[in-house]
Amino acid sequence: MKKISLLALGVVSAFALQAQDYQDALRCGETFVEGNARYMAMGGALSSLGGNVGALSVNPASSALFKKSVAEFTPTYIYTKSENHYLGYDKAITNSLKIPSFGLVGYKQLKQNDVFVSGISFGFAMNANNRYDENIKYSGTNNSSSLTDDFLRLAQNGVLNEDYGQLAEDVYLLGCDGKGTASEKYFTDFVPATGSPSYGEYQDFKIDRTGVKREFLFNIGVNFSEYVFFGADLSFTNLYYQETKMLTEIDKEGTKAELGDFTYMTDLDAVGSAVGGKFGIIARPIEFVRIGGAIHTPTVYSFSEDYVAKMTSYWDVDPMDNTLKNQEYTEKVTYRNDYTIAQPMRLVGSLGFVYKNVLNVGVDIESMDYSQAELRSNYSSMSDENAQIASELQSVTNLKCGGEFRYGPFLFRAGYAMYGNPYKNVKDNFYRNDFSLGFGLATNAFYYDLGYVRAKTKQYNTLYTDLGNKDVEGESTIKRDYVMFTAGFKF
Repeated sequence: MKKISLLALGVVSAFALQAQDYQDALRCGETFVEGNARYMAMGGALSSLGGNVGALSVNPASSALFKKSVAEFTPTYIYTKSENHYLGYDKAITNSLKIPSFGLVGYKQLKQNDVFVSGISFGFAMNANNRYDENIKYSGTNNSSSLTDDFLRLAQNGVLNEDYGQLAEDVYLLGCDGKGTASEKYFTDFVPATGSPSYGEYQDFKIDRTGVKREFLFNIGVNFSEYVFFGADLSFTNLYYQETKMLTEIDKEGTKAELGDFTYMTDLDAVGSAVGGKFGIIARPIEFVRIGGAIHTPTVYSFSEDYVAKMTSYWDVDPMDNTLKNQEYTEKVTYRNDYTIAQPMRLVGSLGFVYKNVLNVGVDIESMDYSQAELRSNYSSMSDENAQIASELQSVTNLKCGGEFRYGPFLFRAGYAMYGNPYKNVKDNFYRNDFSLGFGLATNAFYYDLGYVRAKTKQYNTLYTDLGNKDVEGESTIKRDYVMFTAGFKF
């Protein structure tokens, strides 16, 4: 049987949704900082310990603890594997080489004056704040439902979206007897107008995502006599996200007299940017203790999207004329959208312990309420979308902890981070867990760090809704391995 292979554009969540929804708000709000190798190896728990380029994205006061000027960059190898469960087990792999972090901090020691300022620093850094690269695959024989059930369900309720049900009707996957009359009745090749439903098609569902959220920040840090450290960031964030989805159903067993196979594909390209501010402080009440806090101001992202949806059906026997064989029908629609997403503030608290120049231990707690995000558009009130954000998302608490032991010029590190579940209707308390290890070599003139992180995330993808109004879902576990190397120079 001929296999349809076409390229198209996709949506953020379920296939049927082209408009913005709560997933857009979550995508640009979530932050998983990819800093340098030391930051990553310690689980990101450096907000109170400071003196780290990666930590500038979390607590700007980190720069005030530098004692020398530094320049560094961090190449990173990223290996992502998805383990997917739907009608069976599938896996998919992607890998890449990136530079998620680099930075420069200039430090100037000052003589103490009337306000007891003993040092000042200026920094510039780029840190990746979220990464979207992943491939997901679900496949198997479905004996209980079909994507065409969703077209039929919506049509029976008077809904024929231009990029979904209407496309299905245009390529004859959705038919109607007595259309426009009081007796109209929709049907599909799986659920006929009369008789019992018949399934058994092979389904192949793929999601390919790529993109990154990057932050470019300009920082100032002030050291008040080694007891109080203050910092501020002006940050510029850009976000690129691309997602392609494809669902193919094939009559492998030849149970359908007419329909051979069909494919629904979507593709979404979104580009966004935002400007924000961050303020942080670190206090040293006694020699061994560091207490930190930071506020990330509310931020408004401006987005532009390009979206295309395409549907193709291949018929062994033409549904409109049974004398025609091997007929193919294709239709597509395209959109361009401009909108904004307002994100609420983020709060960070941290505690650190420092024993001489031998042992560092840090604990960070982050809090953000994703349900307070708001979609805005000049063309729509977005009231339904914002109600969905409030009903689907919730506030989260993220916990990070890490330690570092020094033996001469050698440093040994480990960390762990738990990220709270932002979904109200998903029971998992923490839906991402990071485990990390690292090693470093530092002298007065340079430092080299090696780090490893295993980030594990659970994910649920709604494929469609069946005739019984039940979501048909695939479950995935995303395992992302980072191996990063930082080269830094002191001057």
